Amino acid sequence: MVALAKPAIQQFPFTKTSCKTSTLFPAIPLIDLSKPDAKTLIIKACEEFGFFKVINHGVPLEFISRLEAEAVKFFSLPLPEKAQVGPPRPFGYGNKSIGPNGDVGWVEYLLFTANQESNLQRFVSLLGKNPEKFRGALNDYLSAVKKMACEILELMADGLKIQQRNVFSKLLMDEQSDSVFRLNHYPPCPDIQSLNGINSNMIGFGEHTDPQIISVLRSNNTSGLQISLRDGSWISVPPDQNSFFINVGDSLQVLTNGRFKSVRHRVLANSSKSRVSMIYFGGPPLSEKIAPLPSLMKGHEQSLYKEFTWFEYKKSAYSSKLADNRLIHFEKIVA
Repeated sequence: MVALAKPAIQQFPFTKTSCKTSTLFPAIPLIDLSKPDAKTLIIKACEEFGFFKVINHGVPLEFISRLEAEAVKFFSLPLPEKAQVGPPRPFGYGNKSIGPNGDVGWVEYLLFTANQESNLQRFVSLLGKNPEKFRGALNDYLSAVKKMACEILELMADGLKIQQRNVFSKLLMDEQSDSVFRLNHYPPCPDIQSLNGINSNMIGFGEHTDPQIISVLRSNNTSGLQISLRDGSWISVPPDQNSFFINVGDSLQVLTNGRFKSVRHRVLANSSKSRVSMIYFGGPPLSEKIAPLPSLMKGHEQSLYKEFTWFEYKKSAYSSKLADNRLIHFEKIVA
C-alpha cells in the first residue's frame, strides 16, 4: 500500500455531527460480476440499499495502484504547490470547501472531467512539469472503470427485463456524456481522539446523494465510508482496496420511477490513517431528458417525477446544500 506524508492538519476544518448508528449491521450486498445471477442480485441491491460491492470486475489492479500512486504523490506536495491548480472552476484542486454553498469537510481533492481529450489541455498547468505519467494512469483507469460501469448498467437493464439493453449505458457512452472523476484525500485527524462520546464525529465529506446515474467508488484500505439505511441509521462500509462500490444516483432513481433508490452516504475522518478514494460519476449529456422509462411503468402506474433535462437537475443540485433532498423539487404530487 502507498503511504502518504502527513499533511499540515490546521489546513482542514473541524465539524461535528450526530451519528445514529444501527444496532443491526446488514451485510453490504456483494455481486460477483462473473456469475449468472449477478443481474438478479444487482436489482435486489438497488431496490434495498441503492448500493453494492462488486468483485471480478475486470479492472486491472495495476491500473488502480498506478493511479493511487500518482494521487498520493500529488496530495503529498506542499499546500502552496497544490493550491496553484485551484480553486476548481469547476475542475482542479479543492481544499475544505465542497461546492459553492458553504459545505466544508476534512478533505482535499482533484476534480476532472471524464472526457479524456478535455483533460489533456489542463494537465500541464494542473500537474506540473511531467504530467504524462499521471495522464496515462488516469486515462487507463477511466477507460476500464467506464467499461465496467456500462456493463453493470446493462446487467441492470437485463434484470429489469428492458428490451433495449443499452438504455442506461448509452448515456455514459455518448460523446457528450457529462461524467466527472474525483480523487479525494482525507488526512489523518488526531483531534478525533479528544472527542468524548459516540455522538461526535469528524466529517470528512458530509451526507448526500449523488445526482448522476451511477457512481463507481474505489478507496484504499482505510475505513470511513458510511451509508444510510431506510430507517435513517448509518452503517460503516468495510474498505476493500481491490473491489469497487456502486452507488445508485438520483437520475437512476428517476429513470426507474423510484424502484431504485439513490443512496445517502458520507465519509467520517480517521484518527490515524489517510484515506484516498477515486470516484467515477457517470452522467448523461446535458441535454438528455430524464423521466421514468415507459417500459417500467406497470398498468396505470403514474410517474412520480416531472421530466427534466440533466442540465436543469445539475443546476438545481449544485445550487443546494450537500445534505438537501435535491429530488424534492422534481417530484409530482400524485393524486
